[in-house]
Amino acid sequence: MIAFNFARNADITVTELRNLFYVKIPERLFYGLTRGLSNDYRTVEIVVDHSPEYGRMRVYSKLKQQMNAHAIYRGMKYYVNKAWYKESHKSIPLQIVDLFMGIVVFLMEKSYLNIDDDKPIIKTDLIYRFLIEENNIDLFQQHINIFKWDGQKDIIHEVNISDYLSQFMAFKTQFDINEMTKIMRIRKPNDSTKDIRLKMGYSNNQLRMLLGYLDQLDDKGRNTFIMKNYYKNFKT
Repeated sequence: MIAFNFARNADITVTELRNLFYVKIPERLFYGLTRGLSNDYRTVEIVVDHSPEYGRMRVYSKLKQQMNAHAIYRGMKYYVNKAWYKESHKSIPLQIVDLFMGIVVFLMEKSYLNIDDDKPIIKTDLIYRFLIEENNIDLFQQHINIFKWDGQKDIIHEVNISDYLSQFMAFKTQFDINEMTKIMRIRKPNDSTKDIRLKMGYSNNQLRMLLGYLDQLDDKGRNTFIMKNYYKNFKT
């Protein structure tokens, strides 16, 4: 809103404003990440997810130019020798980055608190099952660094992802206890999985969540049904 007010007062069109943002925001973020990169001189390559608008606005070349201007002006010990793009659907690393970014945003925005819609419930369950597998929680905390830029200064601040993880895990643990308590109360010996699903009011999309609950109640582990399919398809 501040930016739109500025544009209106300065008689700048929305298109011109977007051109400035498409270059300035990535440049600010990359600069914040590289300012403490190393005490030794090094070259840097920047890879950005492909966007047609980025191409039309020549963001990649402008990004390299702006970054190097900052490096020289502020005496930083790096030089951007290449700023280019990759199409995420052709790059497994970018797809993985997108996946983890989606998880992080989901946790930080606390979207899991919306229990009136089955979509966030299903996503919450999927993220939870991923995190509890082996030592994924520790790896997630050790290898994922999140930074926040307040938009006012050149400094970016590191965000403690463990705070969001602990809140998520506490919420999900209590949610699952409540759901599994309901299952134990309504479940009859001869009930099929479909019978239980209908009694619980779950949609077809919540079947995997239900299977996880049933396995956990039978002391088989939350991801047993998933790992069976994994070993069947990838370990044979």
